[in-house]
Amino acid sequence: MFQGTTFSQTSTFTHRNDSSNLAPLSTWGRIQRQTDKIITSNVFQMTYIGVPLIVSGLIIKNEDDHFQSLRNTYIPNFRYHYDDYLQYLPAVAMLGLKIGGVQGRSSWSRMLVSEAITASIMGATINTVKHTANVTRPDGSNNHSFPSGHTAMAFMAATMLHKEYGLTISPWISVAGYSVAAATGISRQFNNRHWLSDVLVGAGIGILTTELGYLLADVIFKDKGITRDYLKFNQIDPYRKPSFF
Repeated sequence: MFQGTTFSQTSTFTHRNDSSNLAPLSTWGRIQRQTDKIITSNVFQMTYIGVPLIVSGLIIKNEDDHFQSLRNTYIPNFRYHYDDYLQYLPAVAMLGLKIGGVQGRSSWSRMLVSEAITASIMGATINTVKHTANVTRPDGSNNHSFPSGHTAMAFMAATMLHKEYGLTISPWISVAGYSVAAATGISRQFNNRHWLSDVLVGAGIGILTTELGYLLADVIFKDKGITRDYLKFNQIDPYRKPSFF
């Protein structure tokens, strides 16, 4: 008798639960579900940073003179060409970690193929746009200003470092890589070699071409050569001391 009553109550509770789950979503619920679907899609994950950077660069292009006038007012004699080397620092860090035996996302072969594909796409894109746009540099040295190749290189290398080590070992590695990339872009403006729009579009191209290069490498290798999984949010200890290793 007791067992029968318990079963009946449980069945009624389950039935009510099932009925509530089948209830139609509210308008807000449908919007949330659609938004979540978009945000978690591969296309969004690949483009949500790079595309806004490129669009922002194109929007502010008419304001380039204003930003450049600030540079000319406060640091007119700035001429330090460390950015010629700074652009490669994230890539050097990535290779250094790999050579040092720190295991990242990919095996040597998968990583090198990913980087080769990425660098080829980035180089072709930058050079094609430069010779098509024919934008004069702020210093008037030539008409290959748009977009910034140094900035594209720096953000490409930073995104590689982010994918190989920032997403698998510590997000601080990503912070360091993108900080160096941002410093490269700012230095190109300080050195009067690029407009702000050149730098923003170059950064976007660097990120997008890396995403595309890794996507193509994923198609080629599939699951082969993955040596470390991406971090989960609950694997990151917010109280540990900051470390790149």
